Amino acid sequence: MKSWRERYQFPIFFILLMCSLAWYYGYLEIFEFSPRSTHQWRQADSASLAYNYYQDGLNFFKPRMHYIMGGEGYVTGSGEAPIFYYLVALAYSIFGPEDGIFRLLSWLSLITGFYLLAKILYQVTKDWFSPTLLAGLLMGSPVVAFYSYGFTPNVPAQGLAMIGIWFFYRYYRDKQLKHFYWSMLFYTLAGLIKISALMSLAIIIGLFVLDLLGIVSKLETLRRSTANEAQRIFKHTWTIIPGFLLVFAGLWTWKLWADHYNEIHKTSYFLSTIRPYWSIDETGQQYVWERIRTIWFEAYYHPKTFWSITALGVLVLLTPRRQNSSVYLSLLALMTGCTAFFLLWFRQFEGHDYYVIEMILLPILILGMAIYLVHQYLPKVLIHWAFRLSLFGVVAFNAYHTKTVIDHRYDPDSVFMSYFNPDLFRTDELRSFLNDLGIRWPEKVVVAPDTSPNNTLYHYNLLGWTELYMGGTPMHADRVKQIAQAGGNYLIIHDKSYLEKENLQEVLTYPLGNFNNSIFVYDIRNFRTQD
Repeated sequence: MKSWRERYQFPIFFILLMCSLAWYYGYLEIFEFSPRSTHQWRQADSASLAYNYYQDGLNFFKPRMHYIMGGEGYVTGSGEAPIFYYLVALAYSIFGPEDGIFRLLSWLSLITGFYLLAKILYQVTKDWFSPTLLAGLLMGSPVVAFYSYGFTPNVPAQGLAMIGIWFFYRYYRDKQLKHFYWSMLFYTLAGLIKISALMSLAIIIGLFVLDLLGIVSKLETLRRSTANEAQRIFKHTWTIIPGFLLVFAGLWTWKLWADHYNEIHKTSYFLSTIRPYWSIDETGQQYVWERIRTIWFEAYYHPKTFWSITALGVLVLLTPRRQNSSVYLSLLALMTGCTAFFLLWFRQFEGHDYYVIEMILLPILILGMAIYLVHQYLPKVLIHWAFRLSLFGVVAFNAYHTKTVIDHRYDPDSVFMSYFNPDLFRTDELRSFLNDLGIRWPEKVVVAPDTSPNNTLYHYNLLGWTELYMGGTPMHADRVKQIAQAGGNYLIIHDKSYLEKENLQEVLTYPLGNFNNSIFVYDIRNFRTQD
């Protein structure tokens, strides 16, 4: 019988490491931060959907953003169901609408997935130390550490997919059909939140086909060089297929509803098409590569770590007979899938560093297979203090690099923050100021400058319009009057240079007040003409 220490040292060490990294990265301070810094646009979209759920009646089938567009802000994505936003809104209804709650739930969803994948490796190797440090190394990726404690849907989707992998592993190990269906449930949720999270499900389906044809068991038998045929991955056949079909039925049902919802509200916002490598000319391709190399590359991992993981990937590829056949096939499929994803959404990598989160399973699998090799052929090395100390040093090195990147991204003077008026991030004070003027949600306003849908409107917590979809033209008086006619009541300016624009003077006639002499509010109701 295992002692208390043997039973709990793995989860305790995992929790201590994750909490230590969270403290080191400054998550306690960041808890108070509203959406900001790198790709604030996408972060604000997610935060907006959750906040509007909270204050608009918690009707799941009524997703809405602050940005009105053509249909009062009612919009959703056919490939992005607002499940996680709704969960966050429910938490808001219990604990209050704190941005940190969104961040915390996102982080917990991912580290739960990390924990379960580390637990698989722990159960295979019986070593509690290395799997935990591998999870720590994953949190040593700046892009993972930054966005996991943020607002993008990619993170919870990947976390749920990892939970799906855990239950599939339990089916593989125990051959209990209930575990397979639990796996499909979590895959359905992951796919509804972000369909790109289903890359590992595609691999499982591929393994099912190969297993049905007897290929996987034959490969495993050859690998072991034994006369006994290896056990099949899937004990069941006809009772497995409905599980796969349920996932796709759920996705298709949501797509039909989301398309109908957007049609009746006359809105379409979320990207639902590919942006492939071959859709741009050679100059455009070189530009994207240059952006990846000079701006984003060190945010994926420290270059030394990136190339070390790449080298380990080559190593495990060269050892097919030393790996479980189904795992090795999964690696080949995952490498193919990640390459295809990168090429199909290549143009997005110009300014969307968080797209690499969709490929997070690749380093996980490579590192896990490398540790498995050490466990199989150098078991004493795996538990040797020098090896463990080296792993700990690698985690510490990457944690330091990650903290440097995170600190820079939140530095008010960094390129990621300097674009915005810093008073915009004094969210509670700003909303209180507007409330004192009698301007509160669901009041409709127009704000400038802002070429995004929700960057500013979310911080004001007001419905309305921005300079988005104005063809790159800054806000002007005629546009403001058009918005007043459409129901806009106030104009909010958060850049003093706009107050000097000649083509805006006409609508700056009725000032109501200013916040810290940097955000200015004007009444535009008098510019509404009567029909």
